[in-house]
This record gives sequence, C-alpha cells and structure tokens, in this order.
Amino acid sequence: MSEIPIRCTGVATVLLKRIENEYRVLLLKRATAVLRDAWCYIGGGIEKDESAWEAALREIKEETGITKVTLYTSNKFDQIYSPQENYIYIAPVFVGFVEDQQDVN
Repeated sequence: MSEIPIRCTGVATVLLKRIENEYRVLLLKRATAVLRDAWCYIGGGIEKDESAWEAALREIKEETGITKVTLYTSNKFDQIYSPQENYIYIAPVFVGFVEDQQDVN
C-alpha cells in the first residue's frame, strides 16, 4: 500500500476589520508567479524555530504593515494536492481581527 505524504510548511490568515458596524475581509492581490493577480488572503511559510501562530503574525506584518491584531485559530486548514510531486500540502488557517484604530496599508 502506498501513502501520499503530507507537508505543512506554511500558514494562511483571514483578516477582518469592523467598519461601520460590519466586518470586512482584507484581500491582497498576488504579484508572484503563483496565482499572479489573484485576490487572496494572507499566507506564507513557517521559518525555522517559528510556531505557526508566530508565522501568521509575521506574515501579516510583512504583507500589510498591520501590527495591532488579535489572532485566533480557526480549526480549518488549506488543503492542496500536488499531482506533479504527489503530496498533500496543508496549512493552518488563522482568523485575525484588526483593531479599529489600526490603518491598513
């Protein structure tokens, strides 16, 4: 019996900000070769000796400049199968609430 390996080397984060009594989702337009011009949530790799939640906070800051965020786990995972390399990539998904006074760049 053959098994398909699972790799977890990154995180994904959905950011929400309350504006005029409703929550808005922050999406970023990708500029990389993968998913170029697609609107996506925040994501990135986990660095050496970094936990998943620390990677999520770092990626938020790197991609948006946002530093004031309350982060929660969502109990959901991004799951993608790579037919070329025959593995399943999973990433924990976090939900972040941006504070009212925090500007979004």
